[in-house]
Amino acid sequence: MEEELAVPLFYRQGRAVVLSPYGRSFLEHVVRALNVLESGKRVLGERSGAESGTITLGFLHSLGIEMVPRLIKEYRQKHPGVQFRLVQHSGKMVMQDLVEGAVDLCLSVPGMFDQPSIRWTHLLDEELVIAMSQTHRLATRRTLRMSELSSEAFLALSPGHTLRAIFDKACTDSSFAPKIIFEGMDIGTLRGMTAVGLGISLLPPAPVRMNRTVEIKLSQPHPIRPLGIGLVDERYLPPCAVQFRDFVVAKFTRA
Repeated sequence: MEEELAVPLFYRQGRAVVLSPYGRSFLEHVVRALNVLESGKRVLGERSGAESGTITLGFLHSLGIEMVPRLIKEYRQKHPGVQFRLVQHSGKMVMQDLVEGAVDLCLSVPGMFDQPSIRWTHLLDEELVIAMSQTHRLATRRTLRMSELSSEAFLALSPGHTLRAIFDKACTDSSFAPKIIFEGMDIGTLRGMTAVGLGISLLPPAPVRMNRTVEIKLSQPHPIRPLGIGLVDERYLPPCAVQFRDFVVAKFTRA
């Protein structure tokens, strides 16, 4: 260090070594620097601790209506010191956030959009339904076949959303190209347009009943949206995030 600073930091007095005037002056800065580093270590400890850390969670737009708020509320009842930073995106973007390290964990559809570095744990299969206005000519049906809807006007999410990929595959499997009259960015908009009869949509069941809208199940094979929790293999995961992941997996395993 003396060579780097080009001044003597210590003098020898008999068998003892004492600070030179340069050394005493430099020591003040060293102490301040060590205090800053120690403060940084405490911040990291607080952010990454199992009971007082911060979890950065990415999730699909549609999961912010009911699933994510419920999971966070239940988890924080047991671990009140843990904080959450939430990132809401389309399926393709939320997985990109995870791969790039912007989030610790993500809730999305496993195996979609070709991200092999993500390790998924399956949580549930969500059966999709056809949503339509109560005044639609098919609104009284108990079930429908996807092939019966080939001439209908559809409202769909834009490409890059997991539900759009599932919708496209369902139409292909039923041997028709859908007539899409609107592409939106969120399910709430599709539900609103569906309610006034502008088209029909393939959606997850609404968490609460919507006025002027009916939801009709599709007969076999009915489309499903698998949901899982993902992380990047061999990347450091804070203890609080590990604990939250285990909580989520256990909750759906018990269900």
